Formats: sequence, structure tokens, C-alpha cells
Amino acid sequence: MAYAEITREGAVSIITLNRPEKLNSFDTECIASLEKAIAEIGESDARVVIITGKGRAFCAGGDIAWEKTLGEMDASETENVMSGLQRLFCSIEELKQPVIAAVNGHAVGGGAELAMACDIRIANDSAVFIQPETSLGVVAPLGATQRLPRLVGLGRAKLMLYSGGPIDGTTAAEWGLMDLLVEDVMNSALELAHAIAEKPAAAVSATKKLVNKHYLDDLQDADELREYVKSAHSEENKKRLQAFLDRKKK
Repeated sequence: MAYAEITREGAVSIITLNRPEKLNSFDTECIASLEKAIAEIGESDARVVIITGKGRAFCAGGDIAWEKTLGEMDASETENVMSGLQRLFCSIEELKQPVIAAVNGHAVGGGAELAMACDIRIANDSAVFIQPETSLGVVAPLGATQRLPRLVGLGRAKLMLYSGGPIDGTTAAEWGLMDLLVEDVMNSALELAHAIAEKPAAAVSATKKLVNKHYLDDLQDADELREYVKSAHSEENKKRLQAFLDRKKK
């Protein structure tokens, strides 16, 4: 089963994260499936891409059981895995096609960072954005320390990253984390995608390249990665992840 399914509607390719029973959270297979989908679309004639999630969540970030294994690996292995994820998110920004995040439900941790890596974000007022990493004893490793301040401003980014508290769709739109607040997320995303797809593809692609030219320079952040690896191997992180898993069992 593909955990990142590609469907096509005219000139628009849709990637649907398909792990609804786990709120579309990341594990090794899901990441590999998303990497394959992004590479395939990059070689296709699609003019616009939409990323969304199946079920009641956009993406809940890293599967906690999978994150626990990251802390049990050798540090160099953990660094390789997370460096690959950083590159994957940057590859979304480097696609020739504009990418729209259609955020249905929760976007948590890496799920929120995935939405930030897209060119345009659309959600409704029931969407929820959370950066819970400090609550688990780690740092946000996939660009939130860099992308989030650029989208919402330094103070609001620190508020989200330090507190780990939820931000609803309405607030996210007011802050600039969301670009459009709509009632029907997927239909609105498709309507926008088809409107963009009608423009000359070369001009749209060149515009994306120029807008991102210097904006993306520091998004594969070695310091962010190094701090994540260090914190992921801490006893505090292991204790908090295990406590989360124990609560789920109960």
C-alpha cells in the first residue's frame, strides 16, 4: 500500500498521505512513499501539486513509536534519517510546480513543518497547528525554527515552539501561518490549483524559483539537526516518549 497516494485531476497532481489510522504520522515506510511521490511528480507534466491527508488529520508528525526508535539508534544513524527528512521537505520547495497544502484537521510537529514547506497553505477553522517538540524533550528538526518565524514573526514562532500549545485555523490565518481560511478545504485547493495551472507553466516555475532563491539558503540547518540528535538521545526524551506510549496503551 502506498502511504503517499498520487491522483490526478487534469493538470493538478494530488498527494494524499494515506495512514489515517495513525493520523498520517511519519514512519520509515510513509517517508519513503512520500519521497517517491515527490520525485515522480517532479518528473511529470503536472502544473500544480496539492498535498493533503486522508481522514481527520493532515499529518500528526512523527509516529511516536518510530521516534522512540530514533533515540535508540546510533547518533550517526539518527542524523542520517533526519537529514534525509530535511532534504525531502526542501525538495518540495525546489519542485518546479507550485505546491498547495490542503490542511484538513491537525498538523502537528513534522506535519506542520510539512505544510510550511509548501508554497501556499489552505485550511478551515477546525484545523489545528501544534509544535509539541519541547514537550517531548527535543527540538523541532524539520525547519520550524527557520520557516515558522518567517511566516508568523519571531515572537509568535517562539510562543508556538516554547509552549507547544495549539493554534486554531482562524488564529493561524490571522498570524500568516495559513494563507487562506475557507469552508471547504479540498474544493478550494482544487479551484486555486486549476487557476494557477492555467498560467504559463514556465513563468510560474521561474517565479517560484526567484521567490525562493535566497529564502531557502539555510533551511537544511546543521545546527537544528545536531540539537535534535542530541536531544533525541537524552533520557528526558526517552522518558516522555515512553510515557506517551504507556498512556495510549491504557
